[in-house]
Amino acid sequence: MMRHVIGEAFQALWHYRLRSALTMLSVTWGVASLMLLFSYGQGFGLALTQAFDQIGKDLIVIFPGQTSLQAGGERSGRGIGLEFSDIKALTDGVPTIEAISPEVRRFFPVNFAYRTRSYNVAGVYQSFQRIRHMDMETGRFLSGDDILQRRRVVVIGADVKTQLFSGLPALGRDIKINGLRFTVVGVLKKKTQISNYSAPDDVTALIPYTTMATMTNARYLNNIVVLPVNNQFRTRFIAELRASLAREHRFNARDERAVTILDWNQFRSLVTNLSMGLQILLSIIGALTLSIGAVGVLNIMLVSVTERIREIGVLKAIGARSKDILGQILVEGLALTIGGGVLGCVLAALSVRIIGSLPLLGPLFEDTSGQSDIHLSISLSALIVSSLVLVVVGMAASMLPAIRAARLDPATAIRSE
Repeated sequence: MMRHVIGEAFQALWHYRLRSALTMLSVTWGVASLMLLFSYGQGFGLALTQAFDQIGKDLIVIFPGQTSLQAGGERSGRGIGLEFSDIKALTDGVPTIEAISPEVRRFFPVNFAYRTRSYNVAGVYQSFQRIRHMDMETGRFLSGDDILQRRRVVVIGADVKTQLFSGLPALGRDIKINGLRFTVVGVLKKKTQISNYSAPDDVTALIPYTTMATMTNARYLNNIVVLPVNNQFRTRFIAELRASLAREHRFNARDERAVTILDWNQFRSLVTNLSMGLQILLSIIGALTLSIGAVGVLNIMLVSVTERIREIGVLKAIGARSKDILGQILVEGLALTIGGGVLGCVLAALSVRIIGSLPLLGPLFEDTSGQSDIHLSISLSALIVSSLVLVVVGMAASMLPAIRAARLDPATAIRSE
């Protein structure tokens, strides 16, 4: 019986094929719009999150501060400076530290040939690369031997290389930092970095901390960067960091102003919420566009039922049950929406393949690599959401005409003009 109902439904659609095609077209446009907007929202969120993570995923930064609570006879308002000895105190006191590095930053003139510019020069450990997510374009990062032997080697950012060397290769060349000769051992890959606590990495030069200590007073650190072993217990980890520093500097472990500890994942949630909000907004717009197609299906099915009242009356008069009529109209409506939906998915997939990616942060950072672009793709979640919306739309648009057809009285329907 079901096979007969489905056959009758498709015969009716073929009889009114122009009307059916136009109705499917509206659904096709709605589904394609929904999937494209959903794909754009996902690509935007991914690009924004990747740009934020350029500073270093799971990064924790410790800054000096000023006490606000009394502790051990010490007055409040006492300045707490970070010192090199704090590195050992933190390493010994917090065993869940995976990587740690001091950071001393100074603005120094940097010279190559006849070009001289001032850049942010940072003295760091070799672990700084892993903590701060620094990929190499060419060469290598600072090594443990560089730190131990106080070598005059430098790793430069992408913009430093461009501004000083233009198109010339920088690797192995000598530059002068504050009048001292350094050899370039590495060039960092270009970053589209939207978050920072100092100068962007593209305009930074990195030298061994021990070498920096011979050039300036490096007793007090600008900050300390830390990477935890486990990211699940960050609140407890930060409390252990503060407690370890409190023992070293004799301040109250509950005093959050004595040292400022920034958990960069807290800021990351803002970016995630922003991208999620945009994705929800675009999905709503796409769903509203699809609802226009649903209204078209509803109108067409109502017109179809009105034009076929006598036919439905004859079918009921010869023994067709109300549920058979109901099933036939529902099958017609679902066929229109599902057919249009499949075409919409194909149209969206073709559009995504043709478009590929859209620029976002690349022009702002003069990055031509495409890593910061919005890369469009049809994800499994987009297919699932579109399919669910499509089924709901098809059922909702077909139910009212189907119920109306099923409730028709045979005698009244046959007499209708």
